[in-house]
Amino acid sequence: MNPKKFSRIAESLRQYRRAELRDFMDEIGENAVDTLYVDPLPGDAVLTSVLSSNTTFLLGRKGTGKSTVFARAQSELRKKQNIISIYVDVKSLYDTMQASDVVSGVVGDVTIDPGIFRAHLLRKSFLGSSLAEILKEIDKTSEAMSLWDKWRGHRKPYSELRKNIEALQSRLKDVKLDSQELPVLQQITTKWKARAQKETGKTQSAGVKVEAGGMPANVGVNFSGHASLSDFDKSLDDNEVYNEYSDVVLRSFPFDSIISEIKELVEECGLARLVIFFDDFSELSLVDQRLFVDIVLAPLNNSSNESIKLKIAGYPGRVYFGKIDPGKVDTVSLDFSSLYEASEVQTMEHAATDYASRLMRSRFEAFGEDVNDYFDDSISIEQHMRLLFETTFNVPRLMGILLHVCYLDRVSKGQKITAASLRLAARKHYENTIVKYFDRLNRYALEPFENKLDRHNQSELIKTITQEAKRVRSGISSGTVGGTYFKGVSNPPISHFIVSPELSVIFQSLEANFLLSRYKETRDKNGKPVVVYAMFYGLSEAERIAWGYPSGREYRNYFVQRCFDFSSAIHEFLSQKQTIRCGSCFTCFPLDQKPSIELYKWRCPECSDGHCSIVDLADDFAQEVSKLSNQKALDPVELDILTALHDEDEEMRASEISALIDVTYQLVGKRTSKLSDIGLVKKERKLIDGKMRSQITDRANNNYFGE
Repeated sequence: MNPKKFSRIAESLRQYRRAELRDFMDEIGENAVDTLYVDPLPGDAVLTSVLSSNTTFLLGRKGTGKSTVFARAQSELRKKQNIISIYVDVKSLYDTMQASDVVSGVVGDVTIDPGIFRAHLLRKSFLGSSLAEILKEIDKTSEAMSLWDKWRGHRKPYSELRKNIEALQSRLKDVKLDSQELPVLQQITTKWKARAQKETGKTQSAGVKVEAGGMPANVGVNFSGHASLSDFDKSLDDNEVYNEYSDVVLRSFPFDSIISEIKELVEECGLARLVIFFDDFSELSLVDQRLFVDIVLAPLNNSSNESIKLKIAGYPGRVYFGKIDPGKVDTVSLDFSSLYEASEVQTMEHAATDYASRLMRSRFEAFGEDVNDYFDDSISIEQHMRLLFETTFNVPRLMGILLHVCYLDRVSKGQKITAASLRLAARKHYENTIVKYFDRLNRYALEPFENKLDRHNQSELIKTITQEAKRVRSGISSGTVGGTYFKGVSNPPISHFIVSPELSVIFQSLEANFLLSRYKETRDKNGKPVVVYAMFYGLSEAERIAWGYPSGREYRNYFVQRCFDFSSAIHEFLSQKQTIRCGSCFTCFPLDQKPSIELYKWRCPECSDGHCSIVDLADDFAQEVSKLSNQKALDPVELDILTALHDEDEEMRASEISALIDVTYQLVGKRTSKLSDIGLVKKERKLIDGKMRSQITDRANNNYFGE
């Protein structure tokens, strides 16, 4: 055993950013991605799909390896002489825009709210910078590939093309307000003011003062202030307003020139196509995602006559196709329930365990180690790999996190990893990271109230699910549930449950945070389609709930027993937490009227003009949030930085922090400087290597991490 190497193996798995694989070149050589890559499917099937000549959406939750697949695909494309490929990290670009003062100046039209004006220019700056980044990467990659040597020069010199590309970049970055944008910004301002006045009047008449952004009065600015970004987004919920807004923004960009220059590069150099990889696309808000598709992706995809192909990484359930025809693109999912779907759950689990085994063996071998040397031999290595799949849902980053905990608990002391230590690692990650992270964000994050409410409802929903599971276990034990089917089953596993498919959307946030995972689509005992979900192993350990299902052929359909159908319990939860509300007259309707309101395309039955939507009932939680002090509030990314410094308990470079929290090192550098100014981080340059490092202060530990 080599504890230091094991630590590096765990570290290589738990880092987010693909660029940080450079940190491991000393151990595994320069081609880190090629060496470490293990395809989720045999025969490199996922990689082959991404390398196809079609536009491809690669879907998977955070940490499932989308960036690694893209890096490996780019490595293959660089070996070809007839394809040029570039990579755009959408989230990093967005973070950089958010962190800098890209918006300046004052709107001249007094009928446009300054907050809406600023939100519009910030959004337009991001979209323009995205297009400028594409052109910049094309120019840089063309130079690296020496494409001028292939230039045929039928239309113009290569130098003229580069000059045109540079001019377009400059134009895209120079954000200006076009006259055609004024009417729609005036319309958005009018809608915001009307809605804010209605919301303020309605809530004050009920005895609760609520601000324009939907926040309790002592949480945000009052109505006399300017519109926020979330206010701007609410105005775009109206499809007519959104379509008008996206159309005028699209027309303000020189798309004809951009497409023309790209096509000319491809044709004059005799290339087959340009392939653009867009990573972390789903990290954008839903409004930003829609605009990004409609203003950047769709025109590139639909107007290039096959010259441009897109590869887009996103989250399941958070992908908007817009004018990109879903039937003409490939969609590949990295979540195990989609990758290994089979008629029997045991076949799916076998395929998932095989990937966990291949990934671990390959990763250990890359570092010159044998995986068998680190796992206790009281059970087979295959059983350890099965447990690793169960505790992580086959998410490489989660594997790295649990192995890091095992390093601290076992390997660093010269002890091998046991099944019990893996289960303990999952529980520790749940209790020490996931639960506390939820609580910390709701207490201290400076963010819209809706974000806090969503997180609060996630916590309440997972409590409902665990309570229902324990109720079922009690019924099985007493013999009042399940009849003779469970006879002879001691401590019955209750970690999996089924719901009707239409409820799946309710679990998207819980899935994104790995508290639940979609396990399988099947049919219940009445032949109706249902979806099987599984609790995160660490959650089930913390709640003392047995995970999985009993062994034996008679239990192959264990999940679909009627007692595991939680649909009624979920509906009851939703009836207490959600309602249907009109955005204009604010009339509320019970959830059981959803089918009839949906039939009339969500038009309000009361006022006929308004648009209805499902909203969360926030009164109890709003009062709880209003009691929190804003004096300690920080941006969520700043809380993430403090959490990383607290958890690692050591001085860290910006690049090391960024690898753990999935933002750019430039953003970390700016935010640690701010945190240093307010006494939450100690930041200094070390004489030993001249690099700047940050360390959390006692004040930050006491304020944000004290019991």
